[in-house]
Amino acid sequence: MSTRGSRSSRLFSLAVALLALTSAPTAHAEPPDAATEEGANEPAEPPPTWRFRHDDKPVKVVVLAGSIGAWPRQPYAEQLENLCANVEVRNISKTGLGAWALKERFEQQVIDNGHLRWNVEGQEHWLVFGGGLNSVGNPRSTNHHMRRLFELAHRRGMKVVGLTLTPWGSDQDKRWRDVNGLKSLRTTRAVVDFIMGRLDPEQALGALASKRRVAADAPWDPSELPDVSIDLHDSPLRDREAPLRDLDEVRQMLAKSKEWQRAHSDLDELQRQTKLEADAREVAEIPRWYMRKELHSFDHIHPNADGHRLMAETMCPSLPESWGCACPSQDDDAADPASTDVGAP
Repeated sequence: MSTRGSRSSRLFSLAVALLALTSAPTAHAEPPDAATEEGANEPAEPPPTWRFRHDDKPVKVVVLAGSIGAWPRQPYAEQLENLCANVEVRNISKTGLGAWALKERFEQQVIDNGHLRWNVEGQEHWLVFGGGLNSVGNPRSTNHHMRRLFELAHRRGMKVVGLTLTPWGSDQDKRWRDVNGLKSLRTTRAVVDFIMGRLDPEQALGALASKRRVAADAPWDPSELPDVSIDLHDSPLRDREAPLRDLDEVRQMLAKSKEWQRAHSDLDELQRQTKLEADAREVAEIPRWYMRKELHSFDHIHPNADGHRLMAETMCPSLPESWGCACPSQDDDAADPASTDVGAP
């Protein structure tokens, strides 16, 4: 290998290592306020100077995510631009940012960007949002800041494509072992279900529903949700055929867990056994909510180039007709999940 090639390889390895250190999801602690959000202490950036430059591309798309969106090798943002003839993409994703910090970045890079032209006849503006994993341990706070971000985008005249979190997890990650795995799966699903519009405001936001511009218990206003929602969590990226965990072992683990016992101390014996069985089956299925191993990059969180290709191909059929997308046909990656005794959802 040449000296130049060796140096390039070392630099790329260093970049990957730095990405790994800064992009893992946060621990399961509810923050007292937005200031504790991942990325909240990022240093201020200089005022943005970027702009869209291609007048022959009438659909202007801003992609905003954390480290998955910032992946440097053929990210899904780049692949979407290749698939969709009418689209010009600007990817402002940044490693390590939780939902609050992504909202702040959108305001700084888009809302306050004096170089952007709005209300140009024949043009439309879209936000493709794929963040939330860095703050997934705080699902209600994450949903609240994503909701505010969608309001800001709609107020600016943009429409929103909301991408759910991608599958993530590993038996080697302590956040997915024992009873912790049940927490990680449920907090992930809470953020996924908000993007997909499956939760009402109280379910999605909890006490933070009081911060809405309308009554806390009022139905969602369309400005609070994506215009297009795409489920990447339950998608061909998911390892649907992974071996299930042993149900008897999982059942015994939960029954012995002091944390699980405390959480269900108010149940009578029949209710407790019913809940134990339901939770054990959910935990046994956890490996089928991980990302397929052949799509891993340097860890179980970040998809490789094939994973990003599959993300773009999964998004493509749901994107607006005005984007002019030529979607490739889905192959065996999109096969129906196999049936099991435990029953994968």
